Amino acid sequence: MNIGSMNKGLRLLLEKYLPGKQAELEADSGIGCGAVLKQDGDCVKLLPWRIERRFTELKNLAGNGTLEAVSTLRFAAMSAEDTLRNLLYRELDLCEFLGESNIRSAFAVVSGSKTANILIKLADGKSVSIECSAALPEKTLALDRHEIIARRGIACDRVVDTQVPQSSIYLFRSKEETRFTDVDTELYGLENREIWIVRAAFAVVKTPGLAAEWNRTAGFLRRNVDTILTTAKTGKPIFFQENYA
Repeated sequence: MNIGSMNKGLRLLLEKYLPGKQAELEADSGIGCGAVLKQDGDCVKLLPWRIERRFTELKNLAGNGTLEAVSTLRFAAMSAEDTLRNLLYRELDLCEFLGESNIRSAFAVVSGSKTANILIKLADGKSVSIECSAALPEKTLALDRHEIIARRGIACDRVVDTQVPQSSIYLFRSKEETRFTDVDTELYGLENREIWIVRAAFAVVKTPGLAAEWNRTAGFLRRNVDTILTTAKTGKPIFFQENYA
């Protein structure tokens, strides 16, 4: 990620929509998205996937009555660049965000240091299964799929029967293929991952209440990603209190 380019994009948004506001992104080596927001001396752990369009649309489908009686969430995330811990961090947060309920119990089955299957029960009774793999071949594009299953209806962030993400434009040349998918007209030139981090930072500045909420959630995830993975050794699920703040 290019923090300099991301901060340039953030300044563009702030000057355009929130003149007078100042904030800056900094690289973060801990578990998470790879960047944190610094504003007025405070540090905010960002959850950029909560801003990503495909996930906000899934959340809307589950909350506006299109899906009736959601019972199960089924996620898969595979990457050549992210660590297993980073993948699980994101997917755990998405299961709470899309499931609209806190994690109450979790159990993992792990193979080596790069693959894991996790079973989760949410506070309101929903079941979640997560498949994570950080073992894709080098330079392979990340693959993921998020499905919400209800008594009436199923919603997914991928087109039916597709296994890999589709791009908007494909350029084929001798021994080379280049793909292009622009998701933001104001942040043209940034990679998709960088765009959502910048948009998440802007959302925090625009809606101050997000900072405390995201930091609280990020704190729980950072404390418990490794704890959940260790259940593969103990053979016992871990249970969380009703209020994990």
